[in-house]
Amino acid sequence: MLPILLAALESPSDKAVFTQFYESHHTDLHRYALFLVKDPHQAEDVIQTAWLQCVRYAERFFALPKDKRLPWMVTIVKNTALSHLRTLGRTVPLAEDWDPPAPEVGDPGGIVEIIRAMPEQYRTILELKFVWELEEKEIARQTGLTVSAVSTRVYRGRKLLQQALRKEGYGHE
Repeated sequence: MLPILLAALESPSDKAVFTQFYESHHTDLHRYALFLVKDPHQAEDVIQTAWLQCVRYAERFFALPKDKRLPWMVTIVKNTALSHLRTLGRTVPLAEDWDPPAPEVGDPGGIVEIIRAMPEQYRTILELKFVWELEEKEIARQTGLTVSAVSTRVYRGRKLLQQALRKEGYGHE
């Protein structure tokens, strides 16, 4: 995929910057696409489409400060995944389509399912905060919320997550 993307870029310096960005973030972005669509083949379609969008808007990509490129790309992956799911007739939340088995204590898959079952307003904020390690100010900018609203949702979301994890047998009272 990378050679195809690089063919669309003109300058050697742009190609070098893009290659470094792609190699640094492709795996995490692919995981994120898989998290959103729940199917490896669909995730591959989503991530390829997202990278093509990135190259299509290369001027915008290169105009962004270095620390803003990843959040921009995360947004592209998310929007691409949601668009892909709409074309399939599915909408978020996705975890309602099946009933996962009860997790064993210490099973990370069970924790992922608990997080996916959280209300969207908390799940999204926690994902941006702890998976993508964004500052609350950046999360506020991306979501259109105030910084204090983001802080509140992080706090409440963590409390909900802790309660759900305890209920499922993770951790101690």
